[in-house]
Amino acid sequence: MEFKYPEYNGNSIYNLACKISESLGVEQDGKSIDLNFEKEKTILILMDGFGINYVKKLNIKNDYKKITTVFPSTTASVLTTLFTAKTPGEHGVIGYTNFSAEIGIINTMRYTFSGYDVNDTLSALKNFNDIYNVTPFLKKSRKKSVSILPGGLDKSVFTKSTMGDNYMTYRYIWDSAYQLDRCVSMNYDFIYLYIPTIDSLAHAYGTYEDSVLEAAEYIFNYVINKVEKYKDKYNILLTADHGHFPTSENIIMNERRDILKNLDIMPYGDSRALFLRTRKDIDDLLDFKGTEVFKKDEILKSGMLGIVNEDFIGRIGDYLLVPHDGRCFIYQSKINDEYHLLKSHHGGLTEDEQYIPLFYV
Repeated sequence: MEFKYPEYNGNSIYNLACKISESLGVEQDGKSIDLNFEKEKTILILMDGFGINYVKKLNIKNDYKKITTVFPSTTASVLTTLFTAKTPGEHGVIGYTNFSAEIGIINTMRYTFSGYDVNDTLSALKNFNDIYNVTPFLKKSRKKSVSILPGGLDKSVFTKSTMGDNYMTYRYIWDSAYQLDRCVSMNYDFIYLYIPTIDSLAHAYGTYEDSVLEAAEYIFNYVINKVEKYKDKYNILLTADHGHFPTSENIIMNERRDILKNLDIMPYGDSRALFLRTRKDIDDLLDFKGTEVFKKDEILKSGMLGIVNEDFIGRIGDYLLVPHDGRCFIYQSKINDEYHLLKSHHGGLTEDEQYIPLFYV
């Protein structure tokens, strides 16, 4: 399957971020997406995991623009890009887990050591902004903004560092609409609504299981119908952070002792974009079928991470494994790790993972 690289030159979620930032009065160096904002106020809805493959599968008739996400095509990297208007190479959130020479392997969204079940343990050790280049444009803007998030996400270090601390919470999709009504009545200039449901269901049951498709169709139609009444006052955008790819095989890296003993640190990144850090030549050990193996210089030249900040070059592995098919590379960092049980993954460069829809209601 052919790879699709992020289109940072004007047709990606990064460029959408630049457009939103500029609409809020915060200029950016990056190129804004070619989209005419007809109103001064904006509502942005992000449906986690709702890639272009779902739009096609469900035969959705609404007009949309096909754009790419970032690489790795994983929520931590995408959301940081979306609220900083920086590519992953610039902000340093390069995957689900990241390497820091000062700390080790970090689960960014939970801001804790990889394999830990307790959130935000690193906040006492190091400020989030000392590890990542994160300056949210929502904090810079003089306009009023608010985020509507599932309960629990609002209190995380990741959320506060990337979006600020002005938020409302909800429990189910139905009361998210209630909170949206409240925010509109309070005359916010920018309202962000995050819906994680489709991503969670796809991971648990599979990309194209009937229950997942039914949920995706219901949530999309429910949200579109609810926001229609605001379109005279707001630019209404609906998009996703990435698509999904069905799991065909799990390669448990813990079982590859021949590889692990040659690494400087345990594997990190994502199941479909796995970084290996080593001072040795291990080319002969990485003969995985259906998998592209990139070396560091190839990663940098490809532009898949965008412009890479010099501070983060060392964060990139010496090797990167990216599958063309449904293979997933799993490193189990704790006992009873159930990551290998997920039936659908993302993070890679296939079209299903990279292409996302952008609806303008």
